Amino acid sequence: MHTKPRMPQTAFTLIELLVVIAIIAILAGMLLPALSKAKSKALSIKCISNHKQLSLCWVMYANDFQDRLVPNWLATTQAWIGGAVHSLPGATNIFDIQNAKLFPYNSSVEIYQCPAAKDLPNALKNNPAMRGGRLVRNLSMNGRMGGGDAMDASRFGIPDTTWVLGANYPLFKKASEILDPSPSQAFVFVDESKETIDDGYFAMKATRVQWQNSPTVRHNQGSTFSFADGHAEYWKFSRLNTEQLLDAPIVGASGDTTQDYLRVQAAVVTIY
Repeated sequence: MHTKPRMPQTAFTLIELLVVIAIIAILAGMLLPALSKAKSKALSIKCISNHKQLSLCWVMYANDFQDRLVPNWLATTQAWIGGAVHSLPGATNIFDIQNAKLFPYNSSVEIYQCPAAKDLPNALKNNPAMRGGRLVRNLSMNGRMGGGDAMDASRFGIPDTTWVLGANYPLFKKASEILDPSPSQAFVFVDESKETIDDGYFAMKATRVQWQNSPTVRHNQGSTFSFADGHAEYWKFSRLNTEQLLDAPIVGASGDTTQDYLRVQAAVVTIY
């Protein structure tokens, strides 16, 4: 009886297997940063899309109310947004959005959120009630856009916020008043730092001492903004690289953030 000769069996040696694993690890290490960057960019694009939708609501409101901007008042639902998200129950209260002035123009809670905002503020991250949750809102509005003045305070019982910028920089009450900065340069909505976001009012002072509220840096050391002419864009910061606390000094944890501060400030007021 004749039998076929057995072919010799081949297999990877341990050295060869380790070399293959090492090559795979190197390739993965090269690809992961690119994949992470691509994911971050996709989230930024989605956030910009949310900005544009919310800005359209803002424009439509002004069109319906004879050019008057939606109120950016505190402690009332008679404004573009109600409540505050720095503590419970406001952190998860969708009724603060649904009962406010802009919601009828786009009945979506999601456009008030940044899709990249997975982390909670330090004050909430250890709260069992927030486990697995997220803030209901991450965007705030430039305080100069429709903020409350002394007349509003007298008529409607809301806080007068003119002290933030001072008498030299009157609040914009109508869209036609947005001239300096121009509509293409004056921001309306900003993706705010998780550590300063509370009410819907983003406070920026006309001084150069400290930030009051701060934009987020979760978009690859940048944030997203929308402007009074309806466009939205991503801003990469040069030095600002931390989620700043309220009233953070211009020279602080991120180093000297003067350049970034002046860029944001110039989208609120023009200082001569």
